Amino acid sequence: MTGFIFLSLILIVLFLSVFISMAVQVSKFRLELPPDNPQAFLERERRGEALAEKRRVVCAGDSITQGAISVSYVDMLRKARPDLDFVNAGVNSELAYNLSQRLDEVIACRPDYVTILIGTNDANATLGFRNSFGYVAMESLPESPSLAFFRQNLIGILRRLKAETNAKIALASLPPLGEDLSHYANIRIQEYSAGIKKIAEAEGAVYLPLCERMRAYLERIPGRRPKPLSLAGKLMTQGVREHSFFGKSWDEISAANGFALLIDGIHLNTHGASILSALILEFLE
Repeated sequence: MTGFIFLSLILIVLFLSVFISMAVQVSKFRLELPPDNPQAFLERERRGEALAEKRRVVCAGDSITQGAISVSYVDMLRKARPDLDFVNAGVNSELAYNLSQRLDEVIACRPDYVTILIGTNDANATLGFRNSFGYVAMESLPESPSLAFFRQNLIGILRRLKAETNAKIALASLPPLGEDLSHYANIRIQEYSAGIKKIAEAEGAVYLPLCERMRAYLERIPGRRPKPLSLAGKLMTQGVREHSFFGKSWDEISAANGFALLIDGIHLNTHGASILSALILEFLE
């Protein structure tokens, strides 16, 4: 009996250690900034390691840009254009308001180009009280998310970048939330993307039609059975675990979830990231 209890305690300790390790890894994926973030770039510049002759591209956004739980389109751009210096200004879970609050570091990089992909979390935050309350608490928002609040912040971001940099600016519309294009979440995504297009036109920024390209692609694929958007949070946590502990690629996880462009209903697989990087490369040309 004593031996059984001892063995049980060992198994419990092992289980807890694995569980804690997984939890730490998930938190790391969510919180750790990419190595090419603005502060790291500015530190590299301070040490004289940033090449002055290279034009600078700052890619600003949320987790889709950060690329910790998504295939990184910024890495794709860097491989395609080694003549440019890319800075990854993506931060997980952020809304347009949060990006507006950290523009100082973007401006300090003295970019020649800025690309902005922001609004997925803004749109997602309007899909019910629980989402709205969660984002207000998590991201310390001064008011409840809405399309008007998003537009206000995005216009402020653009006007400040135009006033304080000489950068050419591109705004991307939003990828789908889940791949059921008839879902009310994607009706909301279209509303936000239409707002982004109007702002780009009014403020003289280049518009990147990511929403339109991805919808057109998904409409050409019959018989898809992606997992529902309601499972996105669970799929994201599960995906991080499978990627970091079991070595599965993001594309393997995406395929297992039945997606064509996404991994967990929010973040991009290789094909989704390729569509976005192609649009940005056109802009950089």
